[in-house]
Amino acid sequence: MILCAISQSAYFAASYSGSLDRMLAGIKLSEECAKYYRKTATVYALLAWILLFMHYAFLLYSVFFTGGYLDVMLAPITIYVDVPDILLPRIAVYFINIYLCAAWTFPHATTLMLATIFSHQYKQLDKTLEHQLSASDDRQVSDSEIETLRERHQEVSLSVKEADKFLMFSNAAAFCLQLFGTVMLLYSLLFYHSTMADIIVVIKRATWLVSQTFGLAITAAGGIMVNHYVSVNAYFFIVRCRCIFQLHGLLFIYTSIIVVI
Repeated sequence: MILCAISQSAYFAASYSGSLDRMLAGIKLSEECAKYYRKTATVYALLAWILLFMHYAFLLYSVFFTGGYLDVMLAPITIYVDVPDILLPRIAVYFINIYLCAAWTFPHATTLMLATIFSHQYKQLDKTLEHQLSASDDRQVSDSEIETLRERHQEVSLSVKEADKFLMFSNAAAFCLQLFGTVMLLYSLLFYHSTMADIIVVIKRATWLVSQTFGLAITAAGGIMVNHYVSVNAYFFIVRCRCIFQLHGLLFIYTSIIVVI
């Protein structure tokens, strides 16, 4: 619940302030990149919905057909209020968890999509420089092409910086809280065998553990992808531009310093 609150608050603030819209609008895409991102977004959305409906199905069974397995979530009502029939509280808890599952799943998919876009943009810059070098007979790139690549690199880096403003708290919370949740689920699977009489409950808890681990991996992978391509792309710009500058003189050395900055 804490993780969902932080993730939803981060994306709400980014959407309400317009920073997310400005960041996405500032990304210049070719037709090839647009097709790639549409396919990737479709795959991520499909996986998110599949995972979501799996959780809904397991949750429905656990709440209504296990004889009170998840009635611990009704603790304030079952302890302090004498309710002859707890069907209505169970329904309320189920609908609350429908929202919580969605609030946990879709921010992960969106964060991974943003990381995919940024890392692919850096890869495209590297491919563009490679193509320009291979297309030139003397392996040289003009001043205007170098300046265009530098400006494009700066635009992508500014987009990453803008995204990091609202993702850093969400990613930090996702890493810490999902790690805690993974440890707790693993602990319960290993030492609380009395709650595992129902095979469906066992499968559900195993699915929760896999989902938590998968969410933890996505959170870590998103940051690693972007940081990796930022460092690698900057390194290649330095090395390749230095080779060009040895042929073109001191003017290109100054441009190399600008690219690094």
